[in-house]
Amino acid sequence: MTRFGSLIFCATLGVGLAACSGGGGDGPSTKSALDVAPVDNTVSGWTIDRAHNRNADGSPMTGATKEGAEGLIDGAANPFYLDPYTPKLFLWQLYVNTALSAAPDGAHVDLYILEMPSAEQASGLYASLLQYSEYARKLGTPDDWKPPSPPMGTSSRIQDTASSWWINFHQDVFYVEVSLNPSTGPAPDYTPSDPDLKAEAVRFAQAVADRI
Repeated sequence: MTRFGSLIFCATLGVGLAACSGGGGDGPSTKSALDVAPVDNTVSGWTIDRAHNRNADGSPMTGATKEGAEGLIDGAANPFYLDPYTPKLFLWQLYVNTALSAAPDGAHVDLYILEMPSAEQASGLYASLLQYSEYARKLGTPDDWKPPSPPMGTSSRIQDTASSWWINFHQDVFYVEVSLNPSTGPAPDYTPSDPDLKAEAVRFAQAVADRI
């Protein structure tokens, strides 16, 4: 499996933008997944991978239904839509970074943002995915999911898949996946389990969480 909207404008009310974000208050987020997805260099060094994005303008690829999401990721969206989970919007965006010394041939991020009807659904989806083979294949092994450092969102986990660093987290009404994949090739072009790439995956995921 390869792996948004409107902000409330509060300036006229004399309220800071942080109070409008929804992430720090008692109510649900007022943002959509489109607001959360980074644009070019929101995360320094990372730009939208327009060469592989299906939209000519590089905008995020989205699906408002299960069928729309499945059309984007070749049917692999099934676990996100099993009852009782009903994402309001599925977003997929691709990023590239050619300046990482740990990935001299370039590194790529697949970002999934699922905007759920409630924070409870986002939390429930995060927990329920561990029953599916893609997420459960390393459970109980030394490569099992681990807490990232620092953590992000309400709950988060990271796994070394042997070809990528894969992060899942949920925050407010959003469930998010970040998968950082270096362009693989003979050493020294790519070193499996590289700690610098792990740190970069965590940095990217934290930047996404900071936008919620």
